[in-house]
Amino acid sequence: MKILYLAHRVPYPPNKGDKIRALWEIKSLSSQHEIDLFCFYDHEEDRNSIDALRQYCNDCYVERLSWVGSRLRALKAVATKKPFSLAYFCSATMARKIKEAIAARGYDLVIVFSSAMAPYVEQESIPCLLDMVDVDSAKWTEYATTAPALLRWLWRQEGDLLAAYENHLAKTFAQTLLCTDAETAMLQKSVPDARIDVLRHMVDTEYFNPEKVEVPAEIAALQPYVVFAGSMDYAPNVEASIWFYRNALPALQKRIPQLKFVIVGRNPAKAVIELGKDPAVHVTGTVPDVRPYFRGAAATVAPMQLARGVQNKILESMAMGVPAASSSKAAVAFPPEVARLILVEDDPQLLAEKLTDVIESQPQPPRMEIRQALESVFGDSSLKARLEAFVSKAVKHAGTNQLKQKTNKSPESAARVEVSAGLTTR
Repeated sequence: MKILYLAHRVPYPPNKGDKIRALWEIKSLSSQHEIDLFCFYDHEEDRNSIDALRQYCNDCYVERLSWVGSRLRALKAVATKKPFSLAYFCSATMARKIKEAIAARGYDLVIVFSSAMAPYVEQESIPCLLDMVDVDSAKWTEYATTAPALLRWLWRQEGDLLAAYENHLAKTFAQTLLCTDAETAMLQKSVPDARIDVLRHMVDTEYFNPEKVEVPAEIAALQPYVVFAGSMDYAPNVEASIWFYRNALPALQKRIPQLKFVIVGRNPAKAVIELGKDPAVHVTGTVPDVRPYFRGAAATVAPMQLARGVQNKILESMAMGVPAASSSKAAVAFPPEVARLILVEDDPQLLAEKLTDVIESQPQPPRMEIRQALESVFGDSSLKARLEAFVSKAVKHAGTNQLKQKTNKSPESAARVEVSAGLTTR
């Protein structure tokens, strides 16, 4: 099968949740299908990484996302009451390149990774599978509950506008995928007749294997420590790390005075860097391999105050045999057989007490029970078969879902959908 894969970011290096998922999908599908990848980049690191993807792709088109242009488009979208998170990724050049490729290559399927790329193909008569990953509109709505007054209306408007567009996509695309049962139920409630299914994140238990990882001296010198790992320019990660530092770490250090808090991840925000001024906090920035930091940790913490989808840091920590502590908002993304193995606590004092018990008990490397639970739910082989089944189903059912609705759609309604997405390329 010839597949056009559209992603809002270069899915390499796999140092963020969305990149990990997109890269796994491309690698998995490339063994049986011919993949063309079209995507954006905004960091030279990502631009220089495109060559690593050529081993899986027949062709790769990557376009720089203008720092100024993307923000101006987003501001214009706000003023005209359109979703700014879609307008941000709008490009006439990308639209033209995609149309040319569709005309020349005769694709059997388009896989759209995130709703931001959907406007480029929603008017095309090709079966389309949308990996929405998370219900992003719910994220913006949740932002509005805690945002400053000046931003509250903006986040609420974005949530409402994006929710309407997500519902439209779920109705018209041949298949929509989300990463958790909770996200799937949320969207299914709004669009009960749509084809919506769960495709969980994959965790590589062979790669994240403590027996294959050594703890170098410079990391061992930080022990004992708890670790928070993630992209540290992502607002929910910044918020969670600051929350832990302010609310849980003081109580934890009363019980274990020598304990440190290690924050691992690329592009730390200024507020995170400020935490590093405390001798008890170590901020790494970008690291070549996160596994040694997991391996040397007494525990991983993920006290997410805003959480959408599965936290890879929890999966990877568990695979490395390190206890993982999570907020209830993050834990809800995990199925029961895995969630019961996570320390879930929202109260900072109780969290400190439970972490103390875990750390002082000096837990051993992963029990077979943990690895079996992870492999059964998040393992590569079972998820690969599931992805292939969704691809086949999308192509099979496109005629009765997506193409039928597009045939019945009036030119006026089609134009309204395109404008609402912020894609004004004609």
